[in-house]
Amino acid sequence: METRLKEALWEGEEVRWSGRPKPFELMEQSFKSSILLTWAVSACVLAAVLYLLVTSLASGTRTIGDAFILAIITLFLPAILSARPIMDKKCLEEKTIYAITNFRIIAIVKDEVMYLPIGKGMKVAVEQQADGCGNLRFGELVGKPSKKSRAHAVLGLRSSDESRDVQGLLFYHVDQPDQLMRYLA
Repeated sequence: METRLKEALWEGEEVRWSGRPKPFELMEQSFKSSILLTWAVSACVLAAVLYLLVTSLASGTRTIGDAFILAIITLFLPAILSARPIMDKKCLEEKTIYAITNFRIIAIVKDEVMYLPIGKGMKVAVEQQADGCGNLRFGELVGKPSKKSRAHAVLGLRSSDESRDVQGLLFYHVDQPDQLMRYLA
């Protein structure tokens, strides 16, 4: 058992199952259009900013220093948005551990432990994929759109951005997610 998971367990808690997301394609069909759209919009913003900076430099209304600072500030958001899918993929494949215990559903992403208590009436749903892998949704993430599933797998679903309370978890691209249901009984 991995050290991060061992440290997250409560006294008397037993691991029924643990695993990680299986490697997946960055451009899976359900994400391809949104990733390409983000990259296209970012490229348009980059082109527009470069055009405006070149014309303002040519006309003498801005100094090179001003233009450089403006370019960095303006291009920061598109750059981050464009890199996010790549960072999420790396985070999920390399820094994520999932577990089902006798008390909780646990997702450890980087060094953050997120969990939901197992109880009667807990909502659970399986999203099967063609390769035998799929997503397992818990709590309030059941019924949410799939297009945000990578973000939900990394961040969980919280009541607010600053809240530590997790209302939903998603095990992303795990092998045979329907088989994991037996560990919830």
